[in-house]
Amino acid sequence: MSLNFARKHVAAVQGFIPAWCLLAVLALSACGGSSSGGTPPAPVPTPPPAEEGLTLLRSQGAQWVKASGTPVALKGSNLGNWLVQEFWMMDQGAAGVVDQCTLEAKLSQRFGDAEKDRLIALFRDNWMKERDWDQLKAFGFNIVRLPILWSVIEDEKKPKTLRADAWKYLDWSIAEAKKRGIYVILDLHGALGGQTPNDHTGCSGQNKYWSSSEYQDRTRWLWEQIATRYKDEPVVAAYDPLNEPWGSTPEDMATRVTELYQTIRKIDSKHIVMLPSHYGNIEVYGDPAAKGMSNVAFELHPYPGLFGDRPNDSAYDIHRDWLRCGPQGQGGICEWSKKITALKTPLLMGEFQPWQGAGLELGGKIGRATYDSYAAKGFAATSWSYKIVSAQGGHGRGSWGLVTNAVDSSKDGGLGLLAKASSWDCAGWNSSLATACARSPGTIKIGGSGAKTYYLVVKTGATGNGRPDVSYDKLSLVNEASKAEMLSNGEFGSSNGWTPLNISGSLGLDFNARNSSQIPTGGEGAVLRVTRPAGVSGDINGAVYQAVTLQGGQSYRFNGVFKDNGSVESWAEVYLLAQPPVNGQDVVEPSGKLDFNTASLAEIEALFKSFGTQALEPHPGLLQQLKGTGTTLYTLPARPTGLKLSTSSAGVSLSWAANAEADLSGYKVYRSTQPGDSAKAVLLAEGLKTPAYVDSTAQPGQRYFYTVAATDPEDESYRSDELGSNSEAIALPARIEAEAYTAMSGIQLEDCSDVGGGKNVGHFEPDRFIEFKVSVASAANFVIDYRLASANGSTGFEVWLGESKLDSQAVPNTGGWQTWKTYSSPVIRIPAGTHSLRIKSIGKEWNINYIEVKAAN
Repeated sequence: MSLNFARKHVAAVQGFIPAWCLLAVLALSACGGSSSGGTPPAPVPTPPPAEEGLTLLRSQGAQWVKASGTPVALKGSNLGNWLVQEFWMMDQGAAGVVDQCTLEAKLSQRFGDAEKDRLIALFRDNWMKERDWDQLKAFGFNIVRLPILWSVIEDEKKPKTLRADAWKYLDWSIAEAKKRGIYVILDLHGALGGQTPNDHTGCSGQNKYWSSSEYQDRTRWLWEQIATRYKDEPVVAAYDPLNEPWGSTPEDMATRVTELYQTIRKIDSKHIVMLPSHYGNIEVYGDPAAKGMSNVAFELHPYPGLFGDRPNDSAYDIHRDWLRCGPQGQGGICEWSKKITALKTPLLMGEFQPWQGAGLELGGKIGRATYDSYAAKGFAATSWSYKIVSAQGGHGRGSWGLVTNAVDSSKDGGLGLLAKASSWDCAGWNSSLATACARSPGTIKIGGSGAKTYYLVVKTGATGNGRPDVSYDKLSLVNEASKAEMLSNGEFGSSNGWTPLNISGSLGLDFNARNSSQIPTGGEGAVLRVTRPAGVSGDINGAVYQAVTLQGGQSYRFNGVFKDNGSVESWAEVYLLAQPPVNGQDVVEPSGKLDFNTASLAEIEALFKSFGTQALEPHPGLLQQLKGTGTTLYTLPARPTGLKLSTSSAGVSLSWAANAEADLSGYKVYRSTQPGDSAKAVLLAEGLKTPAYVDSTAQPGQRYFYTVAATDPEDESYRSDELGSNSEAIALPARIEAEAYTAMSGIQLEDCSDVGGGKNVGHFEPDRFIEFKVSVASAANFVIDYRLASANGSTGFEVWLGESKLDSQAVPNTGGWQTWKTYSSPVIRIPAGTHSLRIKSIGKEWNINYIEVKAAN
């Protein structure tokens, strides 16, 4: 039985057999079995050790441990949008009221400061209730990270003065957490003045903390108050002094965080203090122990696949690479484990979001695999975030929340937001609207009877710094019974049937776009392309719409295709509304949203109270997985090896070494016309039972690049090293682009800024290589010029001709990953004939653009 097969089957039975039975192999009767030698007395199992409870946590090497030194696996979530509002998390926002600061200012302006305070308290009293703490426990969590705005504690109008209710919500959180065996991390999410110019600090557009000595001093005062109050509280797992302090340099961050550490330590020597990363940079702190810091932990906020990272890859592939560390096992979380082990300091994955848009079943499995993988490395983990609500409700293909509000079945089913994607959700989308990553449409059920007029609205926009570029095609709204099409001109080619809608700024609308690179998969001919017009700055938001007549009592299905052509901070949304759109007014869900500029006091109160009573819906896939015994997702088959290739009149013949897994379900073969382009490789075959395949569709003279993967019933292995076909030997002397290899192992291609552009090869680690086929007519002497770049310097590489080593080169620090310099080999001798020329890495962290093999005397 292979290790992979065993892991899957052990995981499947562990939920049914007591752990002590699995270990007591000889005590068969104790596990409900017997042996052929009779029934021996059942041994009394050793009881588990007494639960240690919520003791003060501390760091011990790279581990989080309890008072006794016992390591603890910390798994939980963030309580976002509670003590620091983020309007996207509750599906609110109106002109000029887009964050905590502008909301409070508007409420004070309209109703006075006392009413503002009462309304904010009303919101906070309802966003988190005891039922929410029960739900956190039901997920199996034992820690929460509590984001706090500075003004929750300090009086806004009386510097360095505690509010009368300063400790209300923190004390209540600690008490509720204690009842359920849950730790709390106190996180200053929004410092006075703002530590980044983002809304999650409470005020978007501010970044004043770094330049104001007053704000820095008051922040130190704030931590003095927190440390004084909670210095002996074991439920407090750690102090998180500044969330994402990215508004200045890494050096500024380290200076300010170190000051806050020292402030806390003057009062509290017992609690762990977090050291946040600066976009992943923890190196700026150096070795904490060498700097005199004790009982600290690093913090990272990894969001692989989101915010423009790997836009063309699937959620499965992205999180497989992160959690299983890539084909060579050296990236992803393995790299982070290596770092913190060397620094003997624990790590908190303070924010992460692996299930968004992945579908409910797969998202649940990826979420569980993420928590389990972090725990296996000793990382504490708090996802972002516990709760997200919307006017429409429901999880769609997976919202950012562990829970959301349930769909209100009293409304016409399906009205409102039908489909959505954004550059924050899944940059680079190219899909059917039926599988849109942030919201996908279900069946639309029209209530009542008779004909009714609705409005299908296709909305696109971007923030002030954003650049929208979205294509739509084949939009369709079909009556499920009659199959009649309700939309006109959903395939575009002209603006017929569509009315433009200007909400803010203006959009560039091309109803007859035909650039093939901008046509969504499944589209054809003309498409609607939406962009930012030249010279238009600031927030832009607009739409096209058309009226449709639908029948009460009938059901409809919406679909189409859309594509992101490299948008930045942009969104694409489709709505079905009962009221006609109006120029200058945003298109939003038909109910549940308020305009805080005009809403009455009663309406605002009703909204805030509703958060405490609305029906909640846990993410079904996550709940099932987190309450279960574990997932077998990402227990991967071995990566196929020994790929070989030959060509004949029948096509390109491939063969490779057979995998040994007992649960192997087959092999997949991929083909690309560009090297290193796995995301765009075409799946040629799957379910192959033998390690061989003939590509009979290969065109003569066309160069192809092949990879092979192994599959089991749940997972797909990393693909084999890539092998190219129809590669004519390059006659020397010649310049050879690095990406023109015929074979490689482990490398990746990157856009190159060197003269001539194109691609360069990077991501070298020891034993990774690129290989070329070269030929010389007669034996001769040569010199090789290497075009190289490195930000750190490297021990470099060796150059092999067949079995003979020709050269070895260290790579100096050239000044950057795209700062290119040329280095030369000594004179080398290459015999006549055709050869394989291999550049094999012996170090890491270097890039190569090309080699130039020149004749030498």
